[in-house]
Amino acid sequence: MSEKENPKVIILSKHIPGKLCRGNNSDIKNFLGFDYVKMEKDLNGTPFVKESLTEYAQNCQYMVRVMREKKSGIFLYNYYVPNDKLCYFLTKIESGQIDGQVIEVEKYIPEDLA
Repeated sequence: MSEKENPKVIILSKHIPGKLCRGNNSDIKNFLGFDYVKMEKDLNGTPFVKESLTEYAQNCQYMVRVMREKKSGIFLYNYYVPNDKLCYFLTKIESGQIDGQVIEVEKYIPEDLA
């Protein structure tokens, strides 16, 4: 079954603002100008467990790509940011303490991860 045929799969990157995607009690909603989907259970139908999600989050880190313009040219900086510092890092960019424009935020998965 393709993603388009599966009503449980919602791809926000293909979402057209103002149009709701229906499927399995997961309408795309908007709050403060941001689209979101509320998930009550995982794809297997299991309710979320706070301790499991917290442990998972503690092991996550992100690669934040920031474009910076210098006199000698345009450069891309890859910052490796632990999950618990991500909001702090982004506020430093927003406030101008870290110069540059965020190009991408990607979950970083180490190569030696089994």
